Amino acid sequence: MRQGWFLWRILGLAAMSLAVCGCPGTSPPAANPESVPGPAVPLRLVVVDDPGLAEAVQRQWQARAEGELQVRQARTEEICDPRRKRLAADAVIYPSGLIGELAERGWLMPLSDDALRSSEFARRDIFDHLRQHEMMWGEETYAVPLGSPPLTLVYRPDLFEKLGVQPPETWQQYTALCERLVKSRDVLRESSQSADAWHAVSEPLGPGWASQILLARAAAYARHRSYFASLFDLDSMQPLIASPPFVRALEELVSAAKFGSPKAGEHSPADVWKLLRSGQCVMGLTWPSNADRRMAAQATDSTNPVLLAAAELPGSAEVYNLGDAVWQPRESSEDRHVTLLGAAGRLGSVVKGTNRSSTAMSLLVRLSSTAWSRDISPRSPATTLYRTSQLPAVKAWVGDSFSADAATAYGELVQQGYRRQLSLDSVRLPGRNRYLAALDEAVQAAVRGDRPPADCLAAAADGWRKVTQELGIDNQRRAYWRSLGKSPP
Repeated sequence: MRQGWFLWRILGLAAMSLAVCGCPGTSPPAANPESVPGPAVPLRLVVVDDPGLAEAVQRQWQARAEGELQVRQARTEEICDPRRKRLAADAVIYPSGLIGELAERGWLMPLSDDALRSSEFARRDIFDHLRQHEMMWGEETYAVPLGSPPLTLVYRPDLFEKLGVQPPETWQQYTALCERLVKSRDVLRESSQSADAWHAVSEPLGPGWASQILLARAAAYARHRSYFASLFDLDSMQPLIASPPFVRALEELVSAAKFGSPKAGEHSPADVWKLLRSGQCVMGLTWPSNADRRMAAQATDSTNPVLLAAAELPGSAEVYNLGDAVWQPRESSEDRHVTLLGAAGRLGSVVKGTNRSSTAMSLLVRLSSTAWSRDISPRSPATTLYRTSQLPAVKAWVGDSFSADAATAYGELVQQGYRRQLSLDSVRLPGRNRYLAALDEAVQAAVRGDRPPADCLAAAADGWRKVTQELGIDNQRRAYWRSLGKSPP
């Protein structure tokens, strides 16, 4: 009996050992790293070309959330290097125009249905064109918005009032206004805080921006209601950048450039904003920003701060019909203005392949939400408000350079611009920076007077063909269809 008792005791201990350790030659089921307790693994976020935004995200996450967030900064050149095969992160925030580059490499995953339907994300609160187009690639939503500022006409309302003029409605009126401002130089300089470096107008024609200014000017000429493709032929991928609407826009740009800053070929929108804030410029093509805390403090401390206002870019009463190769008047029911999408702005996406997709998606939804956005988005010089619920807080984005009324008007202007029927995409294809660089060169050559605008754009079209051929015509055609929100045929 005693031996039998010991035998049962041994067998019982062996069974317990097997229950804890598992049978030899087997392994426990794979664990879900998002649900199994253990040492906290930092969530990895890459922020491209935006130190201010990266710092704001890190700061707000530490103050509001649990868990560790590892934020790494990167440059577009690093991310778009053709030798790069993967993106070592759980989520990425990037310039809006790069969505095609990243999506076509297979690095992004669509937002989940749960995220899109969540009350925190509040999808219907997002301005229309951003919600329905800029956040999307093909027919799926790949990104959350952090703000995409449209180019606007920012101006000195006190000087406009002094001359008895209003913001121009057409680009012809804009050029005439530039000339009048120059002729009124002596009168206007009396109200300038920096009379030695004074300009009637400033347009950002530096690298990466000359092309965008041309596209913004050409939008109302090129975007016809019957054709949704304006930059490339949908079948052949032949560039349309040398067609009449773009030639007209470049001719007008060249005419206006002689009234602007001699350093316009070096300027970005941020540079134009600084000229306006410092009183060195009467009007300029840019958008307001409150990201520079030092400049904002100086403006607040000034005894005579410069107050600014914004108007939408000029439009056109006629449009080019590409199919019939004729100019024709817009219908009376049509809006004369066309919004350029994707010139600037920031989007956030989950990186495909991460094993923490739901956590990364939760991070991005929080950053984009109304509750968090006011403390994050305004810290970037490349963003603006993007939700209806943000309208009461528009001063967070424009700062004290706008009066309360002018700030409210700006918020409504942005909302209206993203509601209108027609828009034109900036280049969103793989190779975006190469396309824009070729167009930059054409604009700058025309402004210098090297060749007629039509010849400069013909050279840019040759450059675009070369990029398309190198990246693959079929690949770029499929990408172009997806960039327009369509599935390739």
